[in-house]
Amino acid sequence: MTRLCRDAHPSPIMDAGGKPKMFGSKGEAAEECLKHILAFMNGREIRGEVFDGPSVKEAKFAMADKLFRNGAMMEAGR
Repeated sequence: MTRLCRDAHPSPIMDAGGKPKMFGSKGEAAEECLKHILAFMNGREIRGEVFDGPSVKEAKFAMADKLFRNGAMMEAGR
């Protein structure tokens, strides 16, 4: 069972067929629970916040520009 901040009620971790999943050990249960908590934290916005920033492509291009070209224009030739 997981109980997350947005959902005040306990939620079972479901297996195939919509049945609650049974675990063989405490470690397996903890690992699966942490997976669900991490997915919850990474998958939802907090209090409606929107993160405005460059796209991954733009950020990678800017970093490569700083690293390899040092911000200067370079001629491309074949």
